Amino acid sequence: MTFLFNHRQGILCVRKMFLSFFLWAFTFSLHAQQTSLLTDTDTVSIHKVEVKRNWMTWDLIVKNELTFQEGETITKKQLDTSIKRIWNIGNFADVKYDITNVNGENILTIQALDAVKFYPLIVLDHSSEDDYRYQLGVADENFLGSNSYFRLSWDKQPVGTSWNFDFTLPRQLMYKNMYLRFGFVTGKEVRRQLEREVIRDENNQVVEVNYIPQLLAPFDKMEVYTKIGNPWHKDYEYRFSPDLDLRYSRHRSNLGLLEGEEQIAPITVRDIQNDYLTIGLSEQYGMIDSQRHRRNGYRLSGSIATSIGLNSYTKSFQTYTLNAEYHKVYNKLLQLSFWGRTGYTTAEPMYQFSKGASDVLGIRFGELYGKSFYSAYAGAHFTWINKNWLAVENAYFLNWGNGSEDPISLFGEKPKMSIGTSFVFQVPVAPLLYAKVTFMYAGAGTEWFKFQM
Repeated sequence: MTFLFNHRQGILCVRKMFLSFFLWAFTFSLHAQQTSLLTDTDTVSIHKVEVKRNWMTWDLIVKNELTFQEGETITKKQLDTSIKRIWNIGNFADVKYDITNVNGENILTIQALDAVKFYPLIVLDHSSEDDYRYQLGVADENFLGSNSYFRLSWDKQPVGTSWNFDFTLPRQLMYKNMYLRFGFVTGKEVRRQLEREVIRDENNQVVEVNYIPQLLAPFDKMEVYTKIGNPWHKDYEYRFSPDLDLRYSRHRSNLGLLEGEEQIAPITVRDIQNDYLTIGLSEQYGMIDSQRHRRNGYRLSGSIATSIGLNSYTKSFQTYTLNAEYHKVYNKLLQLSFWGRTGYTTAEPMYQFSKGASDVLGIRFGELYGKSFYSAYAGAHFTWINKNWLAVENAYFLNWGNGSEDPISLFGEKPKMSIGTSFVFQVPVAPLLYAKVTFMYAGAGTEWFKFQM
């Protein structure tokens, strides 16, 4: 569940609660241990591989992440890489291994402790009548133990309502490193662009904050999509192997979705039906290793897509995006994280970029908009407790971004920015048991407190 508050009621109680807890938690810095039984120069023959403490995930899923076969002689680097790949599956709260000799044969035993990855989707995200999100559904990130991803949900926001279905077959069940994702979205949506107007008095005090719509494009939508991961992709060695994205979209204008005040706003919306076939290629370089909530490594990714109009009303356009992220785990306590996103499109306003709190915390959806955009994040993350049944993290961050019609002036204008801190409590063996509280400031009239559970 997610709750957002735009008032200060109850803040003193919350501050006291977290201050008391972290004075206690500061004395702990526990970290999951992985025992390495080989030195850098050692080799060992592995005659048999056994998987234990694996109550859900198929043994096949784990064994397919090994970089060697039974009967081969391996190095410490090969073994460490294999363990990293098993962690990166994302289904396990803990991964350990041991090598024992039984009757002259070396047996590699992998202990992979499954996390509970099946959970109901219940999201309540509310700050005002113009800024909320309700979601109901079900998700399984390890469907029937196969590492397949399944999600079915109903989603309601001020921009509309939708039904969403998504299913992914993982690479362990496909050819080499190939994966297959497919799904659909159906519902109603209002694409919007907003300008925040801050009114101040003679003493420079804020007296009123208004959000003025620059664009409102309401429509009924139906979208079907698939993504095919390239089978020749490699995790720790770059090889040009782009993924293929295909999407069919049908958007039909529905002016009845606008509220009374929105209908009289000086905004022109065409009454049309747009049919698109979007063909895209995406590629990435680098690898990020994950252990529970901690991440280490870097990744660069980019995409190029052409949306082809399928009728006389629909204008074709191209979209380009670039993403980068870097995480560095220094020790049991400290992790530094950075990410950046940018993009450019030739689309008409209805299909230009429209971004919100997922790119800059605290702002409303539609405050970053235009043919081009960028957003960035820099944070220091401190892990106070890191056990199977409890992990506690505290972060301090800067988050900023901007949108513009002109990509040349994009980085020269003053960005929207937030600064804040967050506290995360979770149970790694049961990710459903998760709570996060964030305090941020992104300027007058923005959301300043966010609670997720």
